[in-house]
Amino acid sequence: MARANRNNRQTQANTFTLWRQRSNRLLVLSALPSLTLFLNACGGGSGDAGNSAQGGSRGFAGSGSSEEVEIDSATVIDTADKVAAMSDEDLNAAIAAADLDIEMALAQPSGLVRELGGNEMTARSQWVVVGMQMKLAADALASGALFGNTKPMSFIMKPGVRVQDDGGGGLSEAFGAGWLGGSLFNAFFVETVINDYSNGKSGASTNATGDGGITTTTGLSDTSINLNATAKFSLDGLSATIQTQSTIPCPDANGLVTVNSILDVTGQAGNAFQNARFTFELTAEVDDDAKLTGKNQLKTNTKAHTADSSKGYDTTDQSVDISITQFADEHFGDPNGNYKGTTQKDALGWMYMGLMSGESYRRQLLPNLQKMLDAGRCVSITVEPSDGPLNLMPFTNVDLLTKPRAKISNSGVTTHGTVQAKFKSNQGGAITESGDKVPADATFHYISPLDYGRKEIVTFEARSKRGTGKLDYTLTTSPHAD
Repeated sequence: MARANRNNRQTQANTFTLWRQRSNRLLVLSALPSLTLFLNACGGGSGDAGNSAQGGSRGFAGSGSSEEVEIDSATVIDTADKVAAMSDEDLNAAIAAADLDIEMALAQPSGLVRELGGNEMTARSQWVVVGMQMKLAADALASGALFGNTKPMSFIMKPGVRVQDDGGGGLSEAFGAGWLGGSLFNAFFVETVINDYSNGKSGASTNATGDGGITTTTGLSDTSINLNATAKFSLDGLSATIQTQSTIPCPDANGLVTVNSILDVTGQAGNAFQNARFTFELTAEVDDDAKLTGKNQLKTNTKAHTADSSKGYDTTDQSVDISITQFADEHFGDPNGNYKGTTQKDALGWMYMGLMSGESYRRQLLPNLQKMLDAGRCVSITVEPSDGPLNLMPFTNVDLLTKPRAKISNSGVTTHGTVQAKFKSNQGGAITESGDKVPADATFHYISPLDYGRKEIVTFEARSKRGTGKLDYTLTTSPHAD
């Protein structure tokens, strides 16, 4: 049924056209999913040209309501459905188009257009180059060529290159202004780091390109993954910086993994400064077998800031909040949305951009998140033997009480779930429950080999909503008869 629902949404999406408004105002785009988004914009064309040189509060496209206004819940649900039905190619193409238009919407109030010669097309072409360079950096990371010391990704999702359905833009604009490339760079980066985590790597590490333009920093422990990346590009008059950050912890006591990420795009030229920041919080549910249930909630926060020091730093604060939950059968529910300090049209434009970006992040992250859960590092296992475990007499019965505990908790409370025992090395011993998943805390009944001088290794694996844990446990019989 879930697959049928998705196919139906895909059919609807094929007729769902994206449209863009190429002007100083934010465009209203198409569709997206689960999140909470905030827009905080500073500086902008308020429509009140008479006040443009004075200090004060202004919006991008006119003053909005100072009161909080609710967004219809059906609009949020419908948008989420349409975004979820978009193919990866269509989603990437839509994000790239919105990305470029957003940067251009900021370029007038920030003064960037003026600082780059007063021609909008010059500013646009500069941002297009930034987008292409960020895309190339993402491709180089995925191929293993960026730092020369990483292996190619096992799964590479290339950015979409399709020109928009409305005919706007061209192939050179297919990668936006850095937002799409930064998002994909972060996806490849996450996959690389989770592979390292799964292979047992710990500690901090830093990589940088030869010119220092791109740097990445990772921090790995048993209970969390932290990663940061910065890419700096210098063009004729424009300096652009794209930063990504992600923190991925082990599941909490409720079986929830909450991932936090940031994507930040900044442009500077002379007295002009503009910044667009996307943050998201993805909360995924884990079951008692350490598997993702398919239920997750995504919240996004999108902020924009401009500052033109030649005009006294006019500022305005705008906010748009959207949250929605995707359930295991792929339907959406629990919608909520509101905006403040902006127009409805601009609020919907920012909401759509945030939801599309959030959907992209969710698709990139969830397949890798299961690999982290299966790595066996979130849970510790202790074994309390009734005898031994070393120098046992042959044919001795031993009860092995196994206690899985979450490493991010100091309560000493069981993780629940199950524990499984299998021989990694067997020289004649036996485990009554071998291969069975026994509810934790679990007792296994072991019988030592019939001969002296034997060594056996039993691998215990614990699985629960706190993740997984693995332990190799050694038992031996006495080297000789007394």
